[in-house]
Amino acid sequence: PLTCSLSLTPVQSAAWREQVQQQEHQEISRKPLERSNSVWVRKGALRWWRDWKPQRWVDVGVALEQSTKSDGRKDSIFFVYYTQYDEKKYLQLFINEVTALVPVLQDCHYTFAVYTAERTKQRWPLVLAAPSEEHMNDWLDLLSGCCCECRGIAGTPSRQALWSTTSKGDIMLHEPSLSLEALAHAVPCDLMFWRQIPGHLRCVESNSLGLVWGIGWDGTAWVYSGSFGQHPSPVNPEMHLQTDVRSIHVYENQRWNPMTGYTDKGLPTDRPMWSDESGLKECTKGNTHPPSPQWSWVSEWAVDFTVPGGTDKEGWQYAADFPTTFHGHKTMKDFVRRRRWTRRCKITVRGPWKMVPPIHLSDISLMPCLAQSKMEEVPVWALSDKGDVLCRLGVSPQNPAGSSWLHVGTDQPFKSISIGGASQVWAITRDGAVFYRGSVSPENPAGECWYHIPSPPRQNLRQLSVGRTSVFAVDENSNLWYRQGLTPSYPQGSAWELISNNVTKVSVGPLDQVWIVADGVPGFPTETPGAICHRLSVGPMQPKGLSWDYGIGVS
Repeated sequence: PLTCSLSLTPVQSAAWREQVQQQEHQEISRKPLERSNSVWVRKGALRWWRDWKPQRWVDVGVALEQSTKSDGRKDSIFFVYYTQYDEKKYLQLFINEVTALVPVLQDCHYTFAVYTAERTKQRWPLVLAAPSEEHMNDWLDLLSGCCCECRGIAGTPSRQALWSTTSKGDIMLHEPSLSLEALAHAVPCDLMFWRQIPGHLRCVESNSLGLVWGIGWDGTAWVYSGSFGQHPSPVNPEMHLQTDVRSIHVYENQRWNPMTGYTDKGLPTDRPMWSDESGLKECTKGNTHPPSPQWSWVSEWAVDFTVPGGTDKEGWQYAADFPTTFHGHKTMKDFVRRRRWTRRCKITVRGPWKMVPPIHLSDISLMPCLAQSKMEEVPVWALSDKGDVLCRLGVSPQNPAGSSWLHVGTDQPFKSISIGGASQVWAITRDGAVFYRGSVSPENPAGECWYHIPSPPRQNLRQLSVGRTSVFAVDENSNLWYRQGLTPSYPQGSAWELISNNVTKVSVGPLDQVWIVADGVPGFPTETPGAICHRLSVGPMQPKGLSWDYGIGVS
């Protein structure tokens, strides 16, 4: 099995080890069970997704040991005890090496993953499952508290914090060191420590003035209320009720048979007759569950008639073969068809987030200000779920929710929008066309008119991000593009330059720092999308950077 820091020896007492081996672990202890030479232990029972093949769930004992040194500093070690061939063994993780504690989706258990720098490089986190949500949260709170304590992290997030969300909606935060963006002292991405913030969001946007906005799966807009607690109380007035609703999809696939018509008996090389959208994974209505145990179904399965490309009256889409572009009417050349089924589920949590009614959003962007910026109002641009362009008025650190929405005129719906550090607003329409909004200023927050920007050759862009002097965009084929020739007198730039592939989303900071969510990790073909990466060597003389530093990737 993969272990960490094998050259170091745990500071265990003989009495403690004997106690761990003899005691049956029933539940997490809230009090020290053993105190010897300033060492205390907390114990419990979990299940472990075994590190070697054949992988399976194994019942294990777990314990957290903490020793207090003479100078008051604390060292902590997390142990996982298991049995292999009747021999008792253990894994150990040093708490000061843990980089993230993340709830994950696996086999519908209350599961969380523990990452270290080494496990991030190997794409092999320690995965543990608890018998209940309360049990899992107890361990997450305990371990996270120890991680923050050993790093001197406490209280509310700093204004310079990096925010992100996992694919299941958990909100993660990294507190950067002063040297985070210094080229000579850049913190490697696999060493960045991420802690979880209470709440639930599909996406999150922030700037260095302490403003943080997010959007739920149902399009509800939320603004960070500034409160944070490691162990929030259900009655804490600063913790607000937060709900979200999302739709889960499965696809029914069929192939044309000249004798019987369309049938669920496909070719041996076909995708499963019930699958996810990619067709790579078999998903039936019976074996498809909500994203995590926190979600609950609020509807039954129903045919979805709102699929891009249109459907016929029974919900079917047609194509010549799998996989290709589907359309809503049958032709003589169509030999396969698919139908999307949808079911809604709901989650309710508490977090430091206030709802911003009444318009549901699909995208949002905050001006990437520097921490020392002095602004009476911070520009915030957004897109409604219908594709309308909106500008939020009255947003400031004192009033993060702002006062009202101002509609900006357009003649077609948009899907991505971003505002840069010099009030440059760029946006992408739903058909992939790119536009620049002219004359945006504090005196004229909505600007004057749209200027069309040619897209990269034979590519449709899907998302973009604007920094202080740079614009990066991602196309439908996961390629990353850089806009050349941007100057104060010609803010539209001159041409697109291909930088990289394998990109899901890009985010550019107030100093033109470039971060992406990668579509995959080189050398790990089975790794799920979602690794956070930092562009190295970005600077005034090299605005495109030179290479990627791959960091943590969590589902």
